[in-house]
Amino acid sequence: MPADPGIVIIGAGLAAAQAARALRLDHGYDRPITLVGDEHPLPYHRPALSKGYLLGTTEAAELDVLEPRFYAAQDVALALGAPATLLDLDGRRVKLGRNVELPFSQVLIATGARPRRLRVPGADLDGVHYLRDRQDSERLRDALRAASDVVVVGAGWLGCEVAAAARTLGVRTTVVDPLPTPLYHVLGDRLGGVVARRHLDHGVELLTGDGVEAVLGTRSVEAVRTVAGRRVPADLVVVAVGAVPNTDLAEAAGLRVDGGIVADGRLRTSHPAALAAGDVARHRHPRYLKPVRIEHWDNAVVHGTAAAATLVGEPATVDHVPYFFSTQYGSTLEYVGLPTTSDRVVTRGEPGEPGFTAFWLDRGVPVAAMTMDGQGAAGNLRALVAAGHTADPRRLADPGVPVADLLPYAPADAS
Repeated sequence: MPADPGIVIIGAGLAAAQAARALRLDHGYDRPITLVGDEHPLPYHRPALSKGYLLGTTEAAELDVLEPRFYAAQDVALALGAPATLLDLDGRRVKLGRNVELPFSQVLIATGARPRRLRVPGADLDGVHYLRDRQDSERLRDALRAASDVVVVGAGWLGCEVAAAARTLGVRTTVVDPLPTPLYHVLGDRLGGVVARRHLDHGVELLTGDGVEAVLGTRSVEAVRTVAGRRVPADLVVVAVGAVPNTDLAEAAGLRVDGGIVADGRLRTSHPAALAAGDVARHRHPRYLKPVRIEHWDNAVVHGTAAAATLVGEPATVDHVPYFFSTQYGSTLEYVGLPTTSDRVVTRGEPGEPGFTAFWLDRGVPVAAMTMDGQGAAGNLRALVAAGHTADPRRLADPGVPVADLLPYAPADAS
């Protein structure tokens, strides 16, 4: 009987490395594991690419997901800088380039996402940057140090972090976004305004409620023209308008794709040999009763761990409360939950001050929460949202009530 060819993991990022670690160390999986990745570096964390690594305060070695010696010590084969060109699910093989084929018994697809492109005249000029991988961050770091004026297109998580980094480096910075406030989809108008104030206080010009109509210049960027007719000087443009899941390989292999690789609550795809994890997976989430695709560090960790369990026949439903974090101007914003139906927002503390916290309620039940420099509060906020119980708005708003005492099992009179 032929030997089991083991597991191939396509996409050597955080979810992939986490799955390999969990397979070997948590489950004692002893058959072959191969990580296939487009990039040459070992799997690395991406959050710092728009934070410390972009600023030059985080070293490349600090980005490693696992100790470099892990892969050899745990007999995890690496095929890096070798993108997968064909996935044959029925034949149980993945092709790299023209001549290399890897057999597998099961495959985990963790191919991530790529930046959504800006589709306006001039978007291909020199000086227009995107940020997704280490090389992008290194190029942008060098460009920021030489720039006078930067325009950031998009005021989501990434755009806000790039704007904060640019201002920290002393570059004149303008952010353009068609929505009313930064992080509007996540925080809404009121709380998005708190983030806006932080950027304004640090000298960012915010052009919200406006969009980019064209990037102007002959060979390289000279300015941006907005939909409202403003001409904004720029020698550097950073586009941060979202990401597109890398589903081409999966789609060509016949997997079901709909805004990501469609997976169930245990990350199983439409083919019995294939799972999907990380940014590329759109999995059925029992907590939200709908498919979700989440692009953040925490989701990749959860997915990698869960995928390993499913691969060894010990599947657990992925029903975690999502967690997001962002560092801007030395402050950390942490958010738990998903933007969803909410009929009330309750806050505690002074907006923008350390410990300021907001709760989004749906019929009295906290469905999301956010804290700024909350000193370890995020874990309790996540537990509060996960509990799904009604909460007393007066206690939510009272800074004298510790967040831990808001949990359903805490004494009602705790203080």
